[in-house]
Amino acid sequence: MTDPSTQSSDHETAWATASGTIRKGMKVLSADGALLGTVEKLLGEEVMLAEHGPGERTSFIAVTQIDGISDDAVLLSDRGDATFGLGAEP
Repeated sequence: MTDPSTQSSDHETAWATASGTIRKGMKVLSADGALLGTVEKLLGEEVMLAEHGPGERTSFIAVTQIDGISDDAVLLSDRGDATFGLGAEP
């Protein structure tokens, strides 16, 4: 888990979590392997995903949704946390 008092800055490209190190540009995969997006940055306990098109709101996942981290991807658990896909204001 990240330190809640630590905020990401725009120049950071890697963040340590209890599950492993998350890096900017990593794929974010659902429990069934579907690509949900790519990591833009970590803000507190939320992984912000890169926008996919003009005018789209930024999506995020809670760090608690992470099941594991590989060299190039973040895998989410299948417990159905309802926060994914909610628009976040960066």
